[in-house]
Amino acid sequence: MNKLFISLTLLLFATSTFAQQNNYWQQEVNYRLDVSLNDTNKTLDGFLSLDYINHSSDTLRFIWFHIWPNAYKNDQTAFSEQMLTNGRTDFYFSDEIKRGYINQLNFKVDQTTAQTQDHKLHQDIIQLLLPKPLAPGSSCKIETPFHVKLPYNFSRGGYIDSSFQITQWYPKPAVYDKDGWHEMPYIDQGEFYSEFGSYDVKINVPEKYVVAATGKMISASTVDNRKIIQFQENNIHDFAWFADQHFFVLHDTLKIENRVIDVNLFYYNRELFKKIKGTDYIKKAIQSKNEW
Repeated sequence: MNKLFISLTLLLFATSTFAQQNNYWQQEVNYRLDVSLNDTNKTLDGFLSLDYINHSSDTLRFIWFHIWPNAYKNDQTAFSEQMLTNGRTDFYFSDEIKRGYINQLNFKVDQTTAQTQDHKLHQDIIQLLLPKPLAPGSSCKIETPFHVKLPYNFSRGGYIDSSFQITQWYPKPAVYDKDGWHEMPYIDQGEFYSEFGSYDVKINVPEKYVVAATGKMISASTVDNRKIIQFQENNIHDFAWFADQHFFVLHDTLKIENRVIDVNLFYYNRELFKKIKGTDYIKKAIQSKNEW
């Protein structure tokens, strides 16, 4: 009897697991971003165009957005509090010029102006109210300009002198999954939970800068002493880029199964990185992750 009970339990568990896997879904977010760097003022001016596809079985009436540059806005954010808890006071006592924020947001959904509401607890999260409900299987186009004052690099991005590390820099929808919304403030520990999709990003920087970015470089041109570079990638959940006047670049390739992957190493000390063969480490890391 016990054996029969265990067998039935395992069968029910397997059936339940199979059903859950069949019902699994993820939202889809496809980005087009245009951004321009002002290296004197340490600012970005950008425009976001986002196709949000509702693969859930729920009708959505709002979308939580992360506007994480606001984590650096003042000393009353979750990021600031966490830094103090961990014994770091450099951000808390930093000058205003070293802090950051995002503003000039003006959302439209399918060309209709949409309102936003502040989060009750966190300055780096807002709620976008949809002009009309987004039914299961439907999509909408979300657009907004945005302006970012980059912070000094206290954490995972910003600037140091004339070197720019551009991370978590654009308005990004929070994840909506089987457990509901996962709106969360920017903090210094852990990893970011984000929706997957495609990215098409045009980056405009002064001509003297070398740019490293997510994805494949599709095109590059120079107009009025400004460099415009386009990157694209599919099935990823974030896009970061770095700009520096002093980067050297080592290029290599790696064959994985039937694909050839470009491997680029951006570095400062030309002789050191040629000597240690830094691209070998990158290739080994890619091979390991591919095997896993």
